[in-house]
Amino acid sequence: MISAEIQSITADHIRALVNNGVREGRTIEYKQDLPGNADKDKKEFLADVSSFANAGGGDLIFGVTATNGVATGATGLQGADLDKEMLRLDSMLRDAIAPRILGIRMQPIEGLDYGPGLVLRTRRSWSGPHMVTFGGSSRFFARSSAGKFQMDVDELRSAFALAGDLPQRIRSWRDERLSRVLANETPIPLHDPSLLVLHLVPIQSLSSGPTLAVLDLVSKSGQLGPIGVGGGNRRINLDGLAMCAENLDDRFRFSAYCQVFRNGCIESVFSGFAKANGAGGPPFIASQAYEKWTLEAVASYMRALNELSIGFPMVAMLSMMGVKGAVFAIDRGIDARPQPIDRDPLLLPEIIIEDTPRDLPRLMRPMFDAAWNAGGLYNSHNYDAKNNWKAGPLTGVPTEVLK
Repeated sequence: MISAEIQSITADHIRALVNNGVREGRTIEYKQDLPGNADKDKKEFLADVSSFANAGGGDLIFGVTATNGVATGATGLQGADLDKEMLRLDSMLRDAIAPRILGIRMQPIEGLDYGPGLVLRTRRSWSGPHMVTFGGSSRFFARSSAGKFQMDVDELRSAFALAGDLPQRIRSWRDERLSRVLANETPIPLHDPSLLVLHLVPIQSLSSGPTLAVLDLVSKSGQLGPIGVGGGNRRINLDGLAMCAENLDDRFRFSAYCQVFRNGCIESVFSGFAKANGAGGPPFIASQAYEKWTLEAVASYMRALNELSIGFPMVAMLSMMGVKGAVFAIDRGIDARPQPIDRDPLLLPEIIIEDTPRDLPRLMRPMFDAAWNAGGLYNSHNYDAKNNWKAGPLTGVPTEVLK
């Protein structure tokens, strides 16, 4: 796979593959031409893409010649109408692979020898294994360093077992981490029992176990501040890197940290989340602030992980601890009466992030709506009728306004 975000790939990246004699393998394959309309061409294309999804992901690069699997020329696709061709390829992928592969990206590459090239990037899928169904076939493909291959019975059994086990492994990891937080086995003491806990788990971190160097984590520390704080002091520890922040004056007591594990998983905790009510009522949760904090933290952590070559998909999980009896603080003009949260901990529905989202607030809204439901309210009041975020500016968060 080319070591760049797909939208940043240029002709220079393609020529570097040729100049360096990069060979096809587990995460990259070259095609001189786009697939034709013959059945055999379509089956070959579908097998290529599904094999990437069923393995570790990869790039299918059109417009590159190869000899014995080694890139030899960046010729491009002479006379190709790439807008039309991308629609055709997308239609094939949508109709002839089951279950559908989400998060596939296509990027035209201008500036090759005789026309533009095209990179089709497939991430490792969390919902596989994926089957090619074109022409009544039922075939599963995966990849090795030698390229794609059809999976046998034992490989299929392992793939299905892994797919079924993965959601539980993610939740079990989250539950184990929450138990450690409750036991105060944390990088810094947590000075208040009301906690907002964000976990961001790249799928590949639990499936293939990448190991990040501490110096690489330190290089991204500016993007890894604790949720609700955004800054902090670096602490290298056995798990990886912790960014820690404390404010213990008489006016506002909190402690917060972001622990980045060597496998790319992230745990970010803010204590002092539910505020005491000076009027003697139940503690309250700042209903705009926590959603803004969550969105900005997730966006920043996603960027840092991608720059460390930890890719999508990722699972975002938000938990509230020590909040039983707390209520959401809402604007006085809203015709609603919040109710005390009736449980502890409050584990909100996880959000699967397939790729860099066009609108992160819209993607994350079901998680926030569930939190408001726990507080006796219909949905988050921080969105308008068209599902657009309306509660003030967000820093660094991909957002698209629908009119």
